[in-house]
Amino acid sequence: MITKPLFRKNYIIFASIVLVFIVVAISASWILTSFERDRMFMGPAAMNQTLLKAFDEDPFKAIVKLNDFSKKSGLEGHDLVDAQGISLLSGKKVLPRSLSADQLSQLQKESMISLGKQSFPAPPLVISKTNKDGVFLYSRIGPPGRKPPIGPFVTLLALITCVLISIGVALFYQFSKYRERSVEALAVLSALREGNLSARLPQKKFDELSPLIEAFNQMAGDLELMVDQLRKADTTRRQLLQDLAHDLRTPLTSLRTFLETLQISGQKLSEEKRQEVLSLCFSEVQYFGKLVEDLLFLAQITEPKYSLGTERIDLRDKVTEQLIVFKERSPHIRYEVVTRGNNFEIMGSSKLLDRLLRNAFENSSSFTKSKISVEISESENQISVSLLDDGPGFTAKALSEFGHKKASRVLIGDSASQRISVGIGSVIMKEIAQLHSGTLSAENIYSDNLVVGAKVSVSFKKS
Repeated sequence: MITKPLFRKNYIIFASIVLVFIVVAISASWILTSFERDRMFMGPAAMNQTLLKAFDEDPFKAIVKLNDFSKKSGLEGHDLVDAQGISLLSGKKVLPRSLSADQLSQLQKESMISLGKQSFPAPPLVISKTNKDGVFLYSRIGPPGRKPPIGPFVTLLALITCVLISIGVALFYQFSKYRERSVEALAVLSALREGNLSARLPQKKFDELSPLIEAFNQMAGDLELMVDQLRKADTTRRQLLQDLAHDLRTPLTSLRTFLETLQISGQKLSEEKRQEVLSLCFSEVQYFGKLVEDLLFLAQITEPKYSLGTERIDLRDKVTEQLIVFKERSPHIRYEVVTRGNNFEIMGSSKLLDRLLRNAFENSSSFTKSKISVEISESENQISVSLLDDGPGFTAKALSEFGHKKASRVLIGDSASQRISVGIGSVIMKEIAQLHSGTLSAENIYSDNLVVGAKVSVSFKKS
């Protein structure tokens, strides 16, 4: 979770906290180490020179008292040297080299000089002038070698401590914000659990959790849509089952009546009448078979293997396959195909699209007089297939029922090719179109305000 987006929203707060603690660390280390800075090393030299004058005007007498004072105070001893660096007390060579003309000139101006920078553990050498010409006070100024300076360590420790504290404070602030968001998420989840499917997590500008919240809200939206679709599907299924139960009563009663007639009065009936009754029985059995087949298909098309179809299908090829079948089945009908465009591919289930086109061709061929025109067109966002026939067209009731269960079954076609419509062919077409994110429509074709045919269209989004 601690990634770059963590610092995006509260960058100024993070930076301010860290800078404040760094300033505190630097200030603390400056105060704690102020007495060890190199600029303070010349201060004790001036103090020793003052003590030397205070003990006696004669530097040779005062040096004895100054060394006694330094010994009692745990400080370095002192000596009197000449310009060549030779001790005037012991006669030994004290300085590594004689004082240069520049150094002597500097002593006249500043009263004291340092012979080198401090190099741990040795303290620097300081030369001060006295009230006698050619006599100089030699001193070692600085902390004893066994006590290293604590300044750098104090500074480093203060910086590390303050930076860690600042990061801890900043992270505590940030994760307190995360806790607020988690409380909001729990409240939304509780609302969803209680049935409020419209509950969503609020999205805030520059929120580092924005991608996660957007994905969660999208998931909640998909869940709400899915539940809504399930409710609608359940309502549709209930209505469909009620209609089918009503449809089943009539053929069952008719079939039972026909069979009872054959059982009771079969010997009394003429051969012609008996064949008529048997033909009616076969028609009812055919109706039952068709009805069961369509019901099983409606139950199957909602399975994941169909609704999640991911085949790449060319609609023009599918239409061509159905044309070959129906040209052989209905040779008296003339078929014309018009295509507009080049790309007719969609994603979906091959089996379902075959069933949709078969139902569409069966519907058109049942009502047409002599001709069916098939139009396959491609637009910027969708692909459409339309079947136009020159039949009597739809009645107002048929148009209102298209895509829904019909109130009753009907016998379609002439005596040579009759078929029973169980009333759910358009329902199957509509379900398949919706599973492929498509739409189904039906309308009449007019000429001079007269109905001259019907048009059934199905449109799909491009893959």
